[in-house]
Amino acid sequence: MAQNLTIALVAGELSGDRLGAELISAIRNRYPDATFVGIGGPAMQQQGLESWYPMELLSVMGFGEVIRRLPQLWRLRRELEARLQLLKPDLFIGIDAPDFNFHVERRMKAVGVPVVHYVGPSVWAWREKRLHKMRRFVDGVLLLFPFEPPIYERYAIPAAFVGHPLARLVPMEPDRVGARQRLGFAADQSVTALLPGSRQGEVERMFPTYMEAVPLLREVYPTMQFVVPAASDALAGWMQSQLAQWGSGFPVEIVTGSGAAADCLQAADQAVVFSGTATLEAALYKCPMIITAKVHPLTYWIARRLVKVPWVGLPNVLAGQEVVPELIQDEARANRIAIKLGQLVLDQSRRRRQLATFNNIHGQLRQPSGARAVAAMQAWGVLP
Repeated sequence: MAQNLTIALVAGELSGDRLGAELISAIRNRYPDATFVGIGGPAMQQQGLESWYPMELLSVMGFGEVIRRLPQLWRLRRELEARLQLLKPDLFIGIDAPDFNFHVERRMKAVGVPVVHYVGPSVWAWREKRLHKMRRFVDGVLLLFPFEPPIYERYAIPAAFVGHPLARLVPMEPDRVGARQRLGFAADQSVTALLPGSRQGEVERMFPTYMEAVPLLREVYPTMQFVVPAASDALAGWMQSQLAQWGSGFPVEIVTGSGAAADCLQAADQAVVFSGTATLEAALYKCPMIITAKVHPLTYWIARRLVKVPWVGLPNVLAGQEVVPELIQDEARANRIAIKLGQLVLDQSRRRRQLATFNNIHGQLRQPSGARAVAAMQAWGVLP
């Protein structure tokens, strides 16, 4: 069995794809003949996953967007569950995407397949009572953050903090010189990174607002240059079409490629980042930032009534205080972005405080995640 494992994994977005890729690599180190199937992106496929469906089909955000895509998601889920029940893998691992994966996990558990969920749902932020149901269909949960295991232990769910793989992939000292050389910026140039998100809906909401902030900032900092990483060629094309409306000479460069976000954050003196995993990435690259968040109005209305933590940015959640300014929903306006970013440029004490916090976070999360995950799954008995 140990030599011929078939493991099914489902990831729904780019961050999950990175997690899944390292996990597959670690499992293969221990079980070299294992087979991996399911849904994943390019990183997981590069590690040997046979992806049955494009991962982009699962990449939706917020209640409003999910509602529009429900028929397509239900159809995909039914097809996936039928294939998995026919295959009956030795282990199913759902990576994030809880609204999708939890249903699949229930089905797998019902037919006798061991189930592990990787990346616990944000019960520390809202809906902790979900764990009452979750314990019925998982054999263990792999967690990214050190404050999470005690929450799961209260519900008798096996849980292990494995660290965040991104914290180990990112060097403790960012390569600012190399990143600036790759992007063509001079060593003494003032550079601001703008990260409007990785999904089409996020980018459509935030990119125009970011562009409106650029001339406001240039009034105060006339030599400041701006760089924007694009998660795909399609998004890059859309952003370029938006930039065309501002005319030639607009000081914004769009960067594409797998390492675009990393290069932009390392090269930048500061950043404006849409809430999500990118805020953690900015912290790990030691890039002072402000955080913005704007979602579908229905999503925001519901979230305001359910969320129990006062911050949306992971650096603030991990620090337990607001170290990074957050501009949420109606506050995420061009003039507010320009004001907050200008304060960050001028106030060295704010920058130093952020950088000290980012160093502490990096040290906490820098763990051999894949190896810790495999060890935990062996201890739970879901891997031989």
